[in-house]
Amino acid sequence: MTNLPGSSKAPRVFTDEWVAWLDSALSGCPVDPGVDLALEHRVTNEDGSVFCWHVRVAGGRASAATGPVGEEYADRRVSFASDRETAREVAEEGKSIQRAFAQGRLHLDGDPRLLIAARPAMDAIGAALSPPA
Repeated sequence: MTNLPGSSKAPRVFTDEWVAWLDSALSGCPVDPGVDLALEHRVTNEDGSVFCWHVRVAGGRASAATGPVGEEYADRRVSFASDRETAREVAEEGKSIQRAFAQGRLHLDGDPRLLIAARPAMDAIGAALSPPA
């Protein structure tokens, strides 16, 4: 996920600038207006600090912001946690999320059925963030 159609190269991952770039990329991504979900990701850096950001899908729109998602999404939140290298491999190299989870490198908190129910929205987000074929 380094370039988007019609945009410049993405900033360094897991920075405030990257999340702003991600939000801009998602602004034109139409999703099912019936989906109301938040995906939160916490990346632990080598020094033990944590960078957190989230993607909200609501009202037919996807958006990204830094920090944890609010408590209003407590029952509609799926959280991921990983080390920086695992997150980078998924974000930049397209490595398998499922494999990282199976290897214990990616941890999930929340109801995974929310992701299954929102699959078309997740596919639309993935397509919006993929470079042109």
